[in-house]
Amino acid sequence: MTATSRICAHHPSAPAIARCTACGAEICGGCHGTDLRGFAVCRPCRQERMPALPEWEAGERRFTPSGFVLTAVQAMTSPRTFFPALIANPRWAPAAGFGMIAVMIGTLAQTLWRKAFSPHYPEMVELYATELDLAPRLAEWAMYASLPMGALTLYMLHTAMLYLTLRIFGVEQARWGLVAKLTGYAMATYLLLLIPPLGTFELGHFLMVVWLFNLEVTAARMIFGMGFWRSMLAVLVPFMLLLSMTGGG
Repeated sequence: MTATSRICAHHPSAPAIARCTACGAEICGGCHGTDLRGFAVCRPCRQERMPALPEWEAGERRFTPSGFVLTAVQAMTSPRTFFPALIANPRWAPAAGFGMIAVMIGTLAQTLWRKAFSPHYPEMVELYATELDLAPRLAEWAMYASLPMGALTLYMLHTAMLYLTLRIFGVEQARWGLVAKLTGYAMATYLLLLIPPLGTFELGHFLMVVWLFNLEVTAARMIFGMGFWRSMLAVLVPFMLLLSMTGGG
């Protein structure tokens, strides 16, 4: 077969540009993709190799505490296989719920650690009380009660900024649903805020920031096929903006 006569095994009207390393079929540009090693793999073979949906979304552990924990562990420890599975699922609401729960748990833990160990905690409560014109005790309760709304705001803001940045970088396949799933499950790293501080050093917060950035760069590469430096820049811009807006906490 000559180069000019090669046609796609799945699209007879399209010329082939490569051969699938899994099944040996000739494939066109629309079918072409790569595995984790960078070898050409056709769309059907990629779908066959696609990992199962997260425990949080499917099976007996769907929307259960055990499913939440298992999904968080999978996302943080196996991002190269976890995030590509999100492409096959069009729903992003479960990922959004997961992310907001993780943020609420982590933020609550961080606040309690600060209450237990930080000498500046009373000043923080006093400032919050002054802003709300409430007694310090009521202001502290209001601070805890605001965690769900704060988690929702953080999630939506982070997703919107990453979505816009990816579109600016020319990533046409960066649909809202995919980006929303990426950020939702990447926020599993907020559970690292459960780690207690080492003296005045907030170890959990440091690990959360570093690992969240790492997960989102890896996810952008796996889902959208971005190069390393391009994905680094695309994630870094909204990441730094968000940190500056939230004061790093």
